[in-house]
Amino acid sequence: MTVLDALFHLVNFILPAVFVGGALALWGRRHSRRSVRQTWLMNSVIGIVAMIAGLILFGVDGKMLSYALLVVACSLSQLLAGRDK
Repeated sequence: MTVLDALFHLVNFILPAVFVGGALALWGRRHSRRSVRQTWLMNSVIGIVAMIAGLILFGVDGKMLSYALLVVACSLSQLLAGRDK
């Protein structure tokens, strides 16, 4: 595997967490005092941690249960971000 292949693999591993985190931040922007950018970053980091946990748990990436964990983790972080009112 070349360095470019490893970079593409890493980006494709992280991209679902960034997309879900951004979608939830944009959707929940009216329920939170935090900025969309701050909420997006928080959701993305939590989503990446959830994807790494799924990778460690199952040994491979791309399992549907890992993606379910990603959605649940990002949703919970969005819920907690909205409770700061």
